[in-house]
Amino acid sequence: MEIGLQALDLPEGASAARQAALEVLARARLQLEGFVDYEAGRELLVLGPGERALEALRALDGALECAVVDEDGSAGGGEAAAHVIAVGRPEGVAGHLGAFEAWIQRDGAVRNLASLWRQGRTCFDQVLDLSPAPHLEVERPPVGYHRVGEDAEALTQALRDLPQLIGGFRKPRYFAYQEMLCAHGSRRIGGCTRCLDACATGAIRSLGERVQVDPYLCQGCGSCATVCPSGAMAYAFPDATDLLGVLRSAVDAYRSHEAPPPCILFHDDDAGAELLQAMADELPERVLPVAVEDVGSVGPEVWTALLAFGVSDVLILLPPAPEPSLAAATRSQRHFAGEVLEGIGLSAGCVRVAGGAVELREALGELSERAPRSLETHFSVSGSKREVWQRALFALADPPPAAFTLSPGAPFGTVAVDDSACTLCMACASVCPVEALSSAGSSPQLLFAEDRCVQCGICERACPEDAITLAPRMDVHAQTAAEPRVVHEERPFHCVSCGKAFATEGVIDRITSQLAEHWMFADERSMRRLKMCEECRVRDLLAEEGGLERYR
Repeated sequence: MEIGLQALDLPEGASAARQAALEVLARARLQLEGFVDYEAGRELLVLGPGERALEALRALDGALECAVVDEDGSAGGGEAAAHVIAVGRPEGVAGHLGAFEAWIQRDGAVRNLASLWRQGRTCFDQVLDLSPAPHLEVERPPVGYHRVGEDAEALTQALRDLPQLIGGFRKPRYFAYQEMLCAHGSRRIGGCTRCLDACATGAIRSLGERVQVDPYLCQGCGSCATVCPSGAMAYAFPDATDLLGVLRSAVDAYRSHEAPPPCILFHDDDAGAELLQAMADELPERVLPVAVEDVGSVGPEVWTALLAFGVSDVLILLPPAPEPSLAAATRSQRHFAGEVLEGIGLSAGCVRVAGGAVELREALGELSERAPRSLETHFSVSGSKREVWQRALFALADPPPAAFTLSPGAPFGTVAVDDSACTLCMACASVCPVEALSSAGSSPQLLFAEDRCVQCGICERACPEDAITLAPRMDVHAQTAAEPRVVHEERPFHCVSCGKAFATEGVIDRITSQLAEHWMFADERSMRRLKMCEECRVRDLLAEEGGLERYR
């Protein structure tokens, strides 16, 4: 499947700069290789008040084979007997086009409604939900689930759509997930939940230390990839590397002409394209509209890279009435991106989110007069989301400023270690999913690589001494540093018998202090044994008991 980036018919007579960029976008054909296939027959489950359900069946006029669950008992007899398979509210509904399951309590047990209707069946192809309280409450229901409720207009639309969803269908596999980069959890300690919180379809679920995405439920809103701090969840329709490659070529083509700096305007290829087409005459010549499947999929690494390419502004046009989680994801990431841009001396207004025509007109009237920097555009855009973002920031921050604080929840930051509490037990290093924290091996040091830290909080929760605190910030130097730094270290403690280093002075001081009043360590020899390595401790204990020769 090929993806285009130009969906508008713009007025003729464009400037040479704009025309050159638009030609690059028009020629772009990004490839997609992953797909998900659906196969749906004619079996429809209708849920809700019985009388309304029968009215819907009459309107369908035999286009589908229908089973009705009469939730209020209003269907009565006669005509209803041929369709009503149960009375009462189902226990639950789940699935997708061609494979919806539903359950109901009957005779003290939970029964599959499809099997009650027809022996050997386990699922329905589609669901028409007329219930005032919907059975699926996700913001964007799965394809084939028609959430109508009491809305007459929505019912009319659903009755038109239902027969159109019979047959075989193919859609893109929108996401790519690399579990090795995921910071959702480690060793039964919970961490990042950003993708779960941002998913409008309920396609993502937790598996403990990792997450799983149901490709049949995923509808490509892309919010999971936009909020993912590590790049474990990435958008694949198209992926950011391919998208940035085309956009860089378009910006280069534009900048090869004398013209004000370009502005990139992202919009979806449906409602957003329709709105912009109506506003085509109002778009300044420097604005380059870019059509994507869903604007929620375009994240801060793309916005920042475009500014580093020499774009003056990046605008994101949300669709009308977007799902709350989609809008929240885009706006939250724009907030963090704005903090970072301001911190490196640029304007947060270089990136703006518009929620409709009014906000878009306002943003178009406040475009920057010049690009943030005069830059070479050809730093690498391959690699993970985080790597691209870091390279773009380094290109923009010239010179890099001192570290500055970010809001809680930001995907960048450091950790503050309480020197008086840390025992160098390395519990934090053992659970860090991105290896931002690590041991220095034989040296009693805790190392920290700030460029890797995603502020997931697992280390903070794992520390038995409560010695670690997250500190969201941006330090451009640290984000591009090649080596980790020492965040805590102690002097090694050497065995009082053989001289081997086996612990830290702090650990031995705490142990001897805590056990000083214990009866088992009341004598000087027992207390001295606490200051020995494991092998010398055993030797000394056996010698005291007269068994040293046997030990040898």
